Amino acid sequence: MKKVVLCIAVFAVAVTVGITANIILKNAGRPENLNLDGNVGVWWWDNRIDETYLDFAKKNGVNEIYYYTSSFGEKTSDFIEKANVRQMKVFWLSGEYQWIEDSSPLHEKISEYMVFQQESSFKFDGIHLDIEPHQHPDFEKQRTKLITNFISLTAELKNSYPNLYVEYDIPFWLHDEIQFDGETKLAYQFVIDNASRVTVMSYRDDYQKICDIAKEEKEYALTKGKAINYGVETGVNDDNIVTFQEEGLKYMYQQLRLLKNSIPQDCGIAIHHIKSWREMKN
Repeated sequence: MKKVVLCIAVFAVAVTVGITANIILKNAGRPENLNLDGNVGVWWWDNRIDETYLDFAKKNGVNEIYYYTSSFGEKTSDFIEKANVRQMKVFWLSGEYQWIEDSSPLHEKISEYMVFQQESSFKFDGIHLDIEPHQHPDFEKQRTKLITNFISLTAELKNSYPNLYVEYDIPFWLHDEIQFDGETKLAYQFVIDNASRVTVMSYRDDYQKICDIAKEEKEYALTKGKAINYGVETGVNDDNIVTFQEEGLKYMYQQLRLLKNSIPQDCGIAIHHIKSWREMKN
C-alpha cells in the first residue's frame, strides 16, 4: 500500500513539474508588462483596429491615447467611452504640414471638434497635433520660412482658442534661431510657449541618448511650468538607432524603465505607435 501511495505521489510531482516546465517554456523570453509610473501615452493612427489593442494598452499602463480621426461621430464617441472605462484619456490626433501655409482647413476641423465636444457624452481631453514642417517638399530650400510659419500657426491657435488644450509633436532638432513677433528665440521655445504641452520626438534606442537629445526642451519647459513627453519609436526605420524595432520589447521595456527613473516626475513617455508596438518581437 505504501508503494502505491509513493508511486501516486511521485507521478503527481512529475505532472506538476511537467506543467510548470511547459508554462516556463511558453513564457520564455516574454517580457513583463511595461506599467511605468506616471504618464504613458501612445499614438493611435489606425482607428480600424479592434478592441484587443485597447486591452494591450491598458495592460501596459497606457493612460493617454492620441487618437487619429478625420471625422467626429458615434464611432469616435464609442472609442472614447471604451478607453475611459479603462481609465485612459483620449486626445484628438491630427496633423498636416500643409496647414502651416493655409490654416483654414485646420480651423474647420477645430470647429467640428468643438461641436463634438459640446454634443457628445464622451469627450476628448484635448487636441494633439502632429504638424511637421520638415515634411514640406521645399523644406531644405525654405527651412527658416516654414519653421516660422509653424510657429506662427501655434501662436494663431493659442490666440484663437485660449481655452482649448492643444499640444504638439516636435522634432528634437528644432533649434533654429527664429525671429517672430518682435522676439528672437530658438524655434522649440516658441512652440513650448504656445503649447499646453509638447512631445519631443526623441527617437533613439538608448535611454541616455533619449534624455540627452530632449534635454534643452525639458529644461526650457520646466522654466515655463510645463512638462514634456519623451517620444520613442517602435516602427521599422532604416536607421536602427531611431527605433526599438530591432532590439525588441524586453530591451525597450528595460530602457524605458531607466528613462522614467531619469526624467522629472511630471514628464511622460509616449510610444509611437500602438500597432507596431503590439506587433514587436519579444
